[in-house]
Amino acid sequence: MSISDADRHQALALAAVFQAAMLADGIASTGRYPEDQARVLLEGAMNLAPASYAEVFPSVASLRPGLTMLRDALSGRQDKTPGNARALGYALALVHLSGRLRRDSSLMSVLRNRLEALDAQRGHFSDLASSEFCHRLAAVYVDTLGTLKFRIKVQGEPVHLRNEDNAARIRALFLAGVRAAFLWHQAGGRRWHLLLRRKQLAAALDSIIKQDLTS
Repeated sequence: MSISDADRHQALALAAVFQAAMLADGIASTGRYPEDQARVLLEGAMNLAPASYAEVFPSVASLRPGLTMLRDALSGRQDKTPGNARALGYALALVHLSGRLRRDSSLMSVLRNRLEALDAQRGHFSDLASSEFCHRLAAVYVDTLGTLKFRIKVQGEPVHLRNEDNAARIRALFLAGVRAAFLWHQAGGRRWHLLLRRKQLAAALDSIIKQDLTS
């Protein structure tokens, strides 16, 4: 089944939001941090002037967890486990946080300036998925999105939440998730689509999974 570019772009961006939420929950509950799945999100967050969606998310295969989770959530096939419920809550919170950011032009300007300054220093980091870079990106999150009244309350195991590297990774992933939600909105995505266009979005996700991940 062929899908429009708009549906494809919306599906990829929203899948990135869900993947950021799922990885954050995994860190908080188990301490597990799959760097390859995080890297595609962090690299996308730092691509501030992409020429195309292919530049933002060049590795569709690395988005498989988010694509699958989003498709299952839309089709009602998602397992009703506490972890999935938490991740779904985080994903919707990231979409909401992105909306708050869009309505605050001053904060958007500060966030962009901070990301541009960090981007100029990328050469000092061997890997965007590294703990060092996540700490820098987490600081940007705290100083910008962290100043909004709306806060995301993270649940998990205290031993993992108290770990400073884990806390930085979660904040970095949340920032990447907000960036992906911003891209989803730019591509025409709206919250009501999750109810009234869920079949079209699920079809786009199925197409991406079958065509891109099996080729």
